[in-house]
Amino acid sequence: MGFGKFQFNFKTEEDLEAVVKQQPFHFDYWMLSLARWQPKQSKLFPSEIMFWIRITGVPLEFRTVPTFESIGRAMGRMIAVDLDQNRVQVVIDAFKELCFETNVDFKGGEFYDGKEVAVSLRYEKLFGYCKLCASLCHKDELCPLQLKNSKRSQKRRRETRDGNGG
Repeated sequence: MGFGKFQFNFKTEEDLEAVVKQQPFHFDYWMLSLARWQPKQSKLFPSEIMFWIRITGVPLEFRTVPTFESIGRAMGRMIAVDLDQNRVQVVIDAFKELCFETNVDFKGGEFYDGKEVAVSLRYEKLFGYCKLCASLCHKDELCPLQLKNSKRSQKRRRETRDGNGG
């Protein structure tokens, strides 16, 4: 299709759904977004990737579907909850930063009434993200934060060398 986009044709709806359920996909250690084709798409299409995200740190008394759904909805569009594996399936916007830790306010529990607890989020099948800013859109060495810090360091070195620095 051009512009880094491909179209796959499936013989049956069941074949398509079987492939979609296996998301996320990656090629050469970079994430791929897979979405059903629609006649009218934005120029950013497709920008959504579905992940299973394992959640650790939730107190045992709060390991319920509503708790996991709440955490999942805060990350993107909720698809499913798997309490046996302590994970949620969520569709996230690939243009936004990934979240690897968040605080959850657990209320109503015997030991956690009104207390925030940090929970960790581990994305299954995650490849090729920037470890500096958690973006899926570029490598570490091309990170705007890295480039900005590098330019500041070069400016300081020049100022120091020229005798203008403090």
